[in-house]
Amino acid sequence: MKVFISTHPFFETSPVPKKLLEDNGIEYRLNSRGRKLTSAELAEDIRDAVVLVAGTENITEEVFKNAPNLKLISRVGVGLDGVDFELCRKYGVQVAYTPEAPTTAVAELCVGMMLDLARKITESDKLMRKGGWARHMGLLLHSRTVGIFGMGRIGKSLAHMLSGFNVKILAHDINPDIIFGRNERITYTDKETVLRNSDIVSINLPLKKDTRNFITAKEFSMMQKHAFLINTARGGIVNEDDLYDALKNGVIAGSAADVFVDEPYKGKLLELENMIFTCHMGAATTASRTDMEVESVQEAVRFLTGQKLKNEVFSNE
Repeated sequence: MKVFISTHPFFETSPVPKKLLEDNGIEYRLNSRGRKLTSAELAEDIRDAVVLVAGTENITEEVFKNAPNLKLISRVGVGLDGVDFELCRKYGVQVAYTPEAPTTAVAELCVGMMLDLARKITESDKLMRKGGWARHMGLLLHSRTVGIFGMGRIGKSLAHMLSGFNVKILAHDINPDIIFGRNERITYTDKETVLRNSDIVSINLPLKKDTRNFITAKEFSMMQKHAFLINTARGGIVNEDDLYDALKNGVIAGSAADVFVDEPYKGKLLELENMIFTCHMGAATTASRTDMEVESVQEAVRFLTGQKLKNEVFSNE
């Protein structure tokens, strides 16, 4: 077995990645558990794989120890917080990912969450299912101020999509793209200014040491009471306990999240009516999922046929 595909589901949106493997005579095995694997399960299932086509699993040293033939981790998606690059260097494992494939889908989900929160769509749906009929008074997204933390591929795509709503965009990024900002009329500024002046704050950062607990009670206290917070990036960037307190006590008006520290999420935020949930589905469109699977398998094929990787990555810093 050359390739172990740990992420689930796989091959469901398109036959192309399967055909790529089979046309190149590459043996593969799928995740047979029908869900996201724990680290222990991944360590048990990976066995003699040379390439791991991975999802968001946490790839621990136990995994590396149980996979003596492993030489490449090809990540389906863009987040690399589950990959320990020190361990990869220690065990001689290369890493690749699919940086472009999920961009549009995640940005569109951000916009959908903004509209949902502003116009109380989910709230109205829940009320009608209970027999109620009341027109919730919402807010226009048009001409609002949107704060974006992280102006990478997804942040830029989000900013571009929002241009049609005539919003003012405040952005914070450690390496601001000045030319993009000028073209899209984005104001780059500091973290506090974004928080204090935004009607909606969107988190589009990678999870790293310096972004864990990036939003805590301190940051919530800076936000406006009518403001919304959206996190489609990674669990752990927003402190979930502090978010609960901020929502329950009216420090901010509402929040939407696609990602959580522990997934599937079963925590106390589910008690709150001013919180919208989706189940880590930012990239879950047919087109994006197909692109991610194809690109991750293409990297596996390149590696196993002696070609240069297209999207190798050396660090998650």
